[in-house]
Amino acid sequence: MSARSRKLRVLARALGALGAALFTVAVPMAREARACAVCGCGDPTLTAMGTEKPQTFRLRASAEWRHRTDSIGRSGMDEVRLTEDRFDAQVAVAPIDRLYLLLTVPTLRRKVSYVNAAERTRWGLGDIELRAKFFLYQDRDFVPRHLLAVVGGVKLPTAPLQRGAGGKLLPIELQPGTGSVDPIVGLSYAYFAAPISFYASVQGTYPTKGTEGFRAAASVRTTTAVQYQIVQPFALRLGIDTRTEGKSLEDGSNSRDSGGFIGFGTAEALVSPVTDFMLFASFRMPVLNALAGYHDEGPIYGAGIAYDF
Repeated sequence: MSARSRKLRVLARALGALGAALFTVAVPMAREARACAVCGCGDPTLTAMGTEKPQTFRLRASAEWRHRTDSIGRSGMDEVRLTEDRFDAQVAVAPIDRLYLLLTVPTLRRKVSYVNAAERTRWGLGDIELRAKFFLYQDRDFVPRHLLAVVGGVKLPTAPLQRGAGGKLLPIELQPGTGSVDPIVGLSYAYFAAPISFYASVQGTYPTKGTEGFRAAASVRTTTAVQYQIVQPFALRLGIDTRTEGKSLEDGSNSRDSGGFIGFGTAEALVSPVTDFMLFASFRMPVLNALAGYHDEGPIYGAGIAYDF
């Protein structure tokens, strides 16, 4: 076989893997033994950003796009609608085998629509997040199956507050950030038993006092997901994300359209056409909306890439 033929064959396999992930078309693939660039252990389990296994000196970078809609207020009266595209640049590094440090820098494209048909579209920086994930327990050093970790972090007030018609501040639920320094603490558990893996986490955020009389509500978020690796380069994840939050403050008073509970059903496809490179696409649909007041959130679409150095 010529070198050109071999290159074409490799390219065809990569395109086949990508098609399977994005369009769920079954493509026959050989089960090859792989080893990651970090440790060479040959563990083929695909892991989403933030659910990585502990490996010293592991460095992972990713870029992710997410699209969502949100609305606050009474339809036809004081409703404000938001359409947002969020672009996250993330870097995760493991200085030791039990610690991950994660930096997230978001850029937002936001279109705000009003009942009088006026619209405003803006680009800007979101709230930068810094997180540390420390693994408290793993059942064995080589290819662990059970992983328990604690998460701590902070969200910084790097997103400017946005104003709407007449210079009035948008409701805090529609702001690109909270305008405050927000501590984050959480706990996660992961289980790996190829071809199935499981991930669960709970995270609490307690915002401090912001500017302009704003104070975002404390919240608790959970994630539960089961992943099945259909073939070595391709996996599907199904799960549930929830958010429970209290009342936000605006001008010292409780915001009418804040607080409550919402749950999303989630589906995600992950594909690794070549070693250390991964593409992923996700979909989140609100299946239970018990948010207080006049507050409605739509589905969330996402896609991205990640690379291990």
